[in-house]
Amino acid sequence: MLQGVTIPTRKARKNRVIVLEEMNFVWDKPELEEMAQMWESGSSVFSIAKHFKREDPDEVILAIMHLAKKDKISARKSGLKGES
Repeated sequence: MLQGVTIPTRKARKNRVIVLEEMNFVWDKPELEEMAQMWESGSSVFSIAKHFKREDPDEVILAIMHLAKKDKISARKSGLKGES
């Protein structure tokens, strides 16, 4: 231990909650590539979710966010709604 150095202690956490634990965050790389193509062609989040048999379109929204952060898709005027 270093003399004269105070290391802050962390307060123990209580009542922890794992957020979104019911969601499926796992996608195969080919699925993400296909999703990027669907996004660029104007498919809506709902039609993408249906295509990949995802009951929760929020899973697709999170994947879209991932693709956007990786510069794999571009912004579009129609946003999440899409053109189809």
